[in-house]
Amino acid sequence: MTIRTFWTIFIKILGIWLVIESITVIQQFLSTLSTLRFNNENNFYGTIIALLLLTIIIYILVLRLLLFKTSWLIDKMHLENGFLEEKIELNIKSTTVLSIATIVIGGLIFVDSLPQLCKQIFMYFQQRNVFGESPTSGWIIFQFVKTSIGYLLMTNSKLIAKFIDKQSREQNDSVE
Repeated sequence: MTIRTFWTIFIKILGIWLVIESITVIQQFLSTLSTLRFNNENNFYGTIIALLLLTIIIYILVLRLLLFKTSWLIDKMHLENGFLEEKIELNIKSTTVLSIATIVIGGLIFVDSLPQLCKQIFMYFQQRNVFGESPTSGWIIFQFVKTSIGYLLMTNSKLIAKFIDKQSREQNDSVE
């Protein structure tokens, strides 16, 4: 494996991780937006929406840069320079490494969100039965989706790795 391949794999792993973590950040913005009570300050409402849109745009740009424009990023940051050896002796395909990284990231998400899902379900029934309140199920839905995404990342890692590899090849072909 060359130094360039190593950096390509490393940057794409960071990109996948960013995608997964962005789901939580965007959900927190939406949660804040829905729970705020505005005291005749409509500017605050506009500010929150503007920050949410700005955050989404930044995530999309960084995601595109990390997953689909890795060659350009490696060239601009001169990541290949300064190494004594040109090759790292590993006989692993880049799709295999991306697949392993996707499995690990999916496993981390699954392990992180499954206890939270159980906690939210418990709190839902506790609020409904003990306190007689009408609880909301927003966090249950969010944790269920997050757990499902983690599971799907683990079980469909080869498809995701092939998709990322295909997209980056198309981007590299269009640049050259």
